[in-house]
Amino acid sequence: MKKKDNKKKLSLEQKKIIKWLRVIIVLCVAIIVLELGYLGINVYLNKKNIRYIDTLNDFKQIEDYYVVAGSSDFKNSKFNDYEKEYTKAKFAKYNSDFEIEFESAYTKGYSSYFNYVTDYDDGFIAVGGAQYSEQQVSDNATDGLIVLYDKNGKQIDSKSVQIAGDTSFNKILVVDDGFIVIGQSILQNMVVGTDPNGGAVIIKYDFDLNEIWRANYGGSKSANFTDAIISDNYLYLVGKDATRYGIIAKYTLDGEAVFTKSYSYTDTVGFSSIVKMGDYFYVAGSMTTNIDAEDKDKVTEALIVKYDCDGNKVDEVTLAYNKAARFNELAIDDGELVAVGHTYKKDEDESTDTYNVFRYSGIIAKYDQDLELIEKKEEKGSRDTYFSSILVNEDGYLVGGQTSSKELGGNNKDFRVYFLQYNKDLETEWYE
Repeated sequence: MKKKDNKKKLSLEQKKIIKWLRVIIVLCVAIIVLELGYLGINVYLNKKNIRYIDTLNDFKQIEDYYVVAGSSDFKNSKFNDYEKEYTKAKFAKYNSDFEIEFESAYTKGYSSYFNYVTDYDDGFIAVGGAQYSEQQVSDNATDGLIVLYDKNGKQIDSKSVQIAGDTSFNKILVVDDGFIVIGQSILQNMVVGTDPNGGAVIIKYDFDLNEIWRANYGGSKSANFTDAIISDNYLYLVGKDATRYGIIAKYTLDGEAVFTKSYSYTDTVGFSSIVKMGDYFYVAGSMTTNIDAEDKDKVTEALIVKYDCDGNKVDEVTLAYNKAARFNELAIDDGELVAVGHTYKKDEDESTDTYNVFRYSGIIAKYDQDLELIEKKEEKGSRDTYFSSILVNEDGYLVGGQTSSKELGGNNKDFRVYFLQYNKDLETEWYE
């Protein structure tokens, strides 16, 4: 009897266990279904959630309107078709109310961009880079690009230039008998070595884009000329040489080198802007303060260096923000310097163990000619804001760039071009 009772009791326990197992299995299946459903919804939403890219790399005020150079996928454009896979170089004209009057896309090839735009007698000229083959897309390489436009934004001529395998142009200067273009031509990705004709490059063209002369510095894998001005019939240029070495150089207007001097240590961009005030040149960039640290731990500060006409350093000043900051462009305002740039810091909420997400803010600062700080401001937002370019006007300082932050009219997702007006005290007047 005891054995039979035990058998019956054991059977009841087994039934209870089986019942609970069934409940657990049902719950697990339900959770899996919910998770799969959630993932399916996210995949669907991610496919629908196409990021809009519209950038401003440079802008100029001409009379009562503005011209803009950058790149876009034209998702929200009224003038060009949406480019689903590639961004295209963009040249646009805004009226005094910052309404777009025309927007011209460079549609040849794959991805392309403009870094700089200016006017000349017959219209406008923009420079940058473009990809014309699938191999260039794979290698992330470009040809240097020059495009001429008439006054109505119609393309009238263009030229692509290749030297060492990966070429891009950063700026163009209009001179009496043509154009002087500066930039970089290096070996393609994963190709070891240098090119005797590459590195930081200068090319002189006539107004029909026929080459007159060419010069280059170093031929190194990283040398680059990013900005240039003409002073006392000489060409003064800035950029970088090795990975964290900024350079300042002086050339004749016939392409003969006078000097090239380096500054260590910058960030990986080097020097990005040069202006002259009085007898001195002022150069913008970023300085690395702990060069021996690993790349992920390096600290950079926004930098301005003061040079004499022989390339000798006279003074320098740095500005620290969030362990990472740089000045991108300088402007002169009645004996004072105005610098714009950006800073960034890690987004702890969105970063993972394997991927870091950084949030960018714009910075603007004023200095006197002795590099004493007058005022500074950080333009924070809930997402990203970049300050690319600055113009001095009668109301103060007009800054151009791109933002995704809702505080500057974005939607916390897409990048859009914006203009932000500061008064002389760096107080925000309006943004568009």
